[in-house]
Amino acid sequence: MKKRSKRLQVVLDLAERKRKQADQWLSQSQSRVQQGEATLEQLRSYNADYANSFYQVGASGISPGQIATHQAFMQKLSGAVQQQEKALQTDRAQLEKVKEYWQSAYQHFKAVEMLVDKLRREESLQAEKQLQKELDERSQLIRPPFI
Repeated sequence: MKKRSKRLQVVLDLAERKRKQADQWLSQSQSRVQQGEATLEQLRSYNADYANSFYQVGASGISPGQIATHQAFMQKLSGAVQQQEKALQTDRAQLEKVKEYWQSAYQHFKAVEMLVDKLRREESLQAEKQLQKELDERSQLIRPPFI
């Protein structure tokens, strides 16, 4: 019969695979949030820059058509900012769920790893005891020459 630690090695391998997959998902989710934050910051910066440049140009006088074009563009830009904020909010919520999953997978892996290590130590101790027992039995079988 196989040792318990050997049988549980399969469970440990599966837990490790699950943990590594969770690591990848966590990394991807964090990257997605970072990219979303960077994109949102760029949109806000562009929005502010465009508004400031338009107001500077507008101080010298602009036509009603230019005002209408500016307002339409600013509305589209504001819509893009809102859309990015919603996407970022969704990405952050997903990141929290992925973190929970990663934590669960990591804890499971560590628990199985500790169990396998404990079983290996116990099996090693038992093997040492068995070896010592065999050595003791053999030493009793050998008769000294003076008897």
